[in-house]
Amino acid sequence: MQLFFSRFHAAFSAGKAVQKRFTAWRSRVLLATFIALIIFPAAVTAQNVLPSATPSASAAAKAATAPDASYDPTKPNPKQATEVVKVGDQKSFIWEIKSDNNTVYLFGTIHVGKKSFYPLPSTVENALKRSTKLVLEADISNTTDGVEIGKLLTYAPPDSLEKHIPAALYERVKQQAVRLKLQPNSFNNMKPYIVVGALSINEYMRLGYDMNEGVESYLLKRAKEENKAVLELESQLGQMAMFNNMPATLQEAMLDNALATIESGKTPDQITGVVNAWQSGDVKLMQDVTSDVTKDARQSEALDEILLFARNDAMLKKIQGYLAEDKTHFIAVGALHLMGPRGLVELLKSKGYQVRQL
Repeated sequence: MQLFFSRFHAAFSAGKAVQKRFTAWRSRVLLATFIALIIFPAAVTAQNVLPSATPSASAAAKAATAPDASYDPTKPNPKQATEVVKVGDQKSFIWEIKSDNNTVYLFGTIHVGKKSFYPLPSTVENALKRSTKLVLEADISNTTDGVEIGKLLTYAPPDSLEKHIPAALYERVKQQAVRLKLQPNSFNNMKPYIVVGALSINEYMRLGYDMNEGVESYLLKRAKEENKAVLELESQLGQMAMFNNMPATLQEAMLDNALATIESGKTPDQITGVVNAWQSGDVKLMQDVTSDVTKDARQSEALDEILLFARNDAMLKKIQGYLAEDKTHFIAVGALHLMGPRGLVELLKSKGYQVRQL
């Protein structure tokens, strides 16, 4: 998942300054969780590593195996691999869906980005311009449920993470905290899926990606500029409740898988593969990356059922409702929701809609 992943400034001490920086970083962990689980499949279900996506990605993977003392999870490292820039008239990760009386656009997103991503490819920008409404998985600018969401992120003292997972697994979490120049128990008040999000987004940040440059943020800015209505397929509170209600065994497996992937030092290859596939509209590459990184994971089928397929079925019903209206909707969801026989593209085809990739 994989968006999920820079180095501490030399001026920072290993103590209070770093801890203060982490406090601010932790407040953005909600978005990081969505990035990790939807865009970075490795963070959720992968223990193995895909073949090198690009030569530059392989070089980055080698560099990532031994982070140095100046490591900073919030600052890009120019030495790390960069994404392949989409050129020419390749397809984009967007589909036109037509019913008898309406059209919607279905755009697969990644939840982090770089300034160089924008503007988006002309096919995407034109589809957005033609649409009167923007539909997101969840409106990340909506803070209405902030208090309720906050209750789902952490344990209430004296409860803690180490009371809910095996001792050996918690030791690995502590090792990651130390790697980030944090106190060993810095993650101890967080739920397992929040730890997954925090660690995974760090891996994206190591490659220079920024949560503030995510595709959803860009789309929201455009919608505001053009006075488009913004709708939600889900909600931030609903998504967090889904994670929170997952069986303990699945939360443990998700954390174990994320740690194993990060510990392998190969996340740059996985991230680069996902970004390359997204930028080039290459569905096969995206499928190859995700299938390769999930094949040996713990509880991968059960995790996919909750995190992808059950949600796809609910999203499908809302999209069918939009297709029955007379207003053009631009629908943006995590790219992994679009792929495979139980992905939204195939589900919409099975319902008889005209579907074509742009």
